[in-house]
Amino acid sequence: MKRTSHIAAAVVLGAVLVGGTAACSSGDSARPDGVGVMEKLPTDTDAARSKKTAGEFRNWVREHGTAQQKATAPLVRRILGEWNERKGDAYISTDIGGGTSSTPDPRAAAAAIVKAFAGWRHSGQGHASVYDVYGNAVITDYRF
Repeated sequence: MKRTSHIAAAVVLGAVLVGGTAACSSGDSARPDGVGVMEKLPTDTDAARSKKTAGEFRNWVREHGTAQQKATAPLVRRILGEWNERKGDAYISTDIGGGTSSTPDPRAAAAAIVKAFAGWRHSGQGHASVYDVYGNAVITDYRF
């Protein structure tokens, strides 16, 4: 029974990956879909600011984060977007899937990052998305 569930999960994952690859185009794909989800990391229009914000986030996590958040915060390279204490959208660029170290569970790492971001921002109306080293979404539209 357990072997069957693993096989079924592999088949479903394969179908999702094939469907996702077929949906890619050579055009600018950094646009929200019908519900505002960005499947590709938006263009960074202020690299200095996004890197500074990522540094501030990593420093906060070092002081206040859980063990898992502290382990994943160094993966954060840039934080793009506009938000305040009431609303906004954050796009978090990471080294997940590349960089100098491998990430055994990319989804768990991304989940730890967005949960830390939610704690850092103390808001209830914004959304954060985490992107891998290639700019592909790992987690999208997480409410913070």
